[in-house]
Amino acid sequence: MMRRLNYAFITMFLLAFSATAGPIIVQKSSDPDKVDAFELQKELLEQHLWQEQLRNQAQLQWLKELPIGCVFNATGDYQCGLNWYRPYRYQQQQLYIQIPDPETTRRNTH
Repeated sequence: MMRRLNYAFITMFLLAFSATAGPIIVQKSSDPDKVDAFELQKELLEQHLWQEQLRNQAQLQWLKELPIGCVFNATGDYQCGLNWYRPYRYQQQQLYIQIPDPETTRRNTH
């Protein structure tokens, strides 16, 4: 009798704290609407990477030409008002990318 109560208690305990993984979908290999899980996973990963690249690109500000009145710094960067730019060569073109203020960055790292 005591053993049955122990089993019943353990079973109720396990059922109360069991986790579910969600619905399980079973498909026949002959099903014309069959979903290829690996292909779907690959497509979702590509979409995620594309969105990540768009977010990163939105955070970068590239210029083909610096505005008039920029000052060349000894470190090779350009200061245009309150903004700083660093020159890069890309496909035979000179481009400039906006960077944080070098003085502020240097102070924060020391």
